[in-house]
Amino acid sequence: MERARDLGLGDSALHRYLDGEFWRLKNELRGLLGGCPLFRPRYGLSLDEMRALTFQRVKFTLGLPLLKRAIQEQAEKTKNFVSRSLVIGEVLSTADMATAVKCGIIYWLFGGAVRNLGSPGHVTKWLQPLQEQKYTGMFAMTERGHGSNVRGIQTEATFDLSTQEFVIHTPCEDAEKMYIGNAMHGNYAAVFAQLIVDGRSQGPHCFIVPVRDEHGSLYPGVTAVDMMYKEGLHGVDNGILIFDKVRIPRDNLLDKFGSVTPDGQYQSPIKNKSARFNAMLAALTPSRLAVTFQALGAMKLGLTIAIRYSHSRRQFGPKEKEEVKIIEHQTQSFRLMPHLATALALTFTSRYAGVLLDEDVFQGKELVDSRPLQALVAGLKAYSTWENVRCLQDCRECTGGMGYMMENRISGLKCDTDVLVTFEGDNVVLLQVVVRELLAQYTKQGEERPLASLLQSWAASGGDSLRTSFLALNVDTVGDLTFLLKAVTFRERVLQRSLVARIYYKVVTKKEAFFGAWNSCLHHVASLSLAHIHRVTLEQFSLAVRRCPDQEDQALLMKFCLLYGTKLVFQERAWYLEHNYLTPVASRRIRGQLLDLCDSVKDDALRVISAFNIPNTYLHAPIAGITNPLATWAFYPAPRQPPAQERARSRRPKPGAKL
Repeated sequence: MERARDLGLGDSALHRYLDGEFWRLKNELRGLLGGCPLFRPRYGLSLDEMRALTFQRVKFTLGLPLLKRAIQEQAEKTKNFVSRSLVIGEVLSTADMATAVKCGIIYWLFGGAVRNLGSPGHVTKWLQPLQEQKYTGMFAMTERGHGSNVRGIQTEATFDLSTQEFVIHTPCEDAEKMYIGNAMHGNYAAVFAQLIVDGRSQGPHCFIVPVRDEHGSLYPGVTAVDMMYKEGLHGVDNGILIFDKVRIPRDNLLDKFGSVTPDGQYQSPIKNKSARFNAMLAALTPSRLAVTFQALGAMKLGLTIAIRYSHSRRQFGPKEKEEVKIIEHQTQSFRLMPHLATALALTFTSRYAGVLLDEDVFQGKELVDSRPLQALVAGLKAYSTWENVRCLQDCRECTGGMGYMMENRISGLKCDTDVLVTFEGDNVVLLQVVVRELLAQYTKQGEERPLASLLQSWAASGGDSLRTSFLALNVDTVGDLTFLLKAVTFRERVLQRSLVARIYYKVVTKKEAFFGAWNSCLHHVASLSLAHIHRVTLEQFSLAVRRCPDQEDQALLMKFCLLYGTKLVFQERAWYLEHNYLTPVASRRIRGQLLDLCDSVKDDALRVISAFNIPNTYLHAPIAGITNPLATWAFYPAPRQPPAQERARSRRPKPGAKL
């Protein structure tokens, strides 16, 4: 217990509820990493030194019994192994983002490719030695000429019948594998290449390709080019991989969705090439959700530092009186509190997505058959990583010059997590994945009950519009969670129906090619995708509030849920006005409500960030009350949480406040 106190780890009903079912697992890992000297933040290291330190951190982390169990559970597909792995990734990302990313490459991407695309024999052969750290892996999908468009990759894997081998080859510069993590140290790569049999491509498949021996020497035919310096993640060695007719055994094809027999016949349980490709990519869905958990970990860390500082630093105030804490300034709480509400919303929604993934995997269901889940995960990844960028930028600005100093962690977090918007699929591309599924659902509904579904859609959206616009004149209704849920649902429904109408008009009436019609609607597509994720996230947050067993915690979470819903409507208030969903009076009330809610939760925020249970060694920041002998000039005492009686007197937000 003494060690836990040194790390600043606590225990409360709210902490357990926010961490969920695996709160003990998260606390165990926090203690193990937080108590390890390797994870003390260090600055001023050269690129090689930073990579060497990250390598040590990864080796330590993967050597923990807790992580070894996780890899074993991954191999055995035990119940809830996806959710356990996701929360491990979140804790790692708060300890050190480069370590989290590199462990993710080895464990989630390489290991996930073997588990999801390989046979049981592949899992036995490759995951056991991975667990024992006998080698490390890479994930080689992206090429110079094709990043998001994986279907168009140009690396070749040609089957040689006479030797029973595949020949892995990079035919041109555009086929060079780029941005490959662990490229300068990894032993094996999961390489995506066009499988060619008898001169015919069967589409992209995944192959295990040896890159280095146990001594670190490259195998003949393999070239690795160091990409050197990046904006952030300096501990991750990204590089370019080039293959010059590298031969691998036939068994190194991960053959769950396609195999080649000894006599050179291609076989697949999925005959359609496009469907087969979709099944392969769908199998990698869990690694996409892992990025959401990494972004969430960074948000929680940045907000904890910024909110602690805001409750300690004083500036300005009434004449001849003590200056006030900067959190008392309206603009400070207005910039930070909505991000905290968003972090809470994402906490519950990402957990919900993890549970759905676990259910499908444990039941043996192919993820390609769970298109709504794929869409949810794609949208969450895009939404969470964009929110993380905005959140950390506001955290940096709200901590002034102190936030610019590396010792206070926020600026480093910004650099390290900026790339998350590109990891595992460019965000704008992922938004299109979401909308394609929404349109498929819309079309299916129309095919099954064409007239009834059309009338139902119009009646529902029209009814919502009339009911809510009328009730929006009532102050209490605008401040009600039901109103906010109706508003985000209405926006999603209208955007969906209008996008269908636009595409139908362009393709059917004007006879435009589908690509051109779709491309001319991409702004609309992005708006609909985010509207869908906003609606799902607010719904999951509201459900989590209802399920909270502690009455005081439930009341606190309800305030943040109202704040989150109000933020969603406020940021799209122009759209709601355009569609006559809000009156100008109601729009002004939404603005006032947002400001009041931000003010009312600013003290509660201390309870929330305390419940995140981030160890002091992770925080590191002197402005967050963590003593640092290298930056004594930056120290601000950690703020104290208000006593229970003060929390009980926390005033309700007043409707109608004005800017």
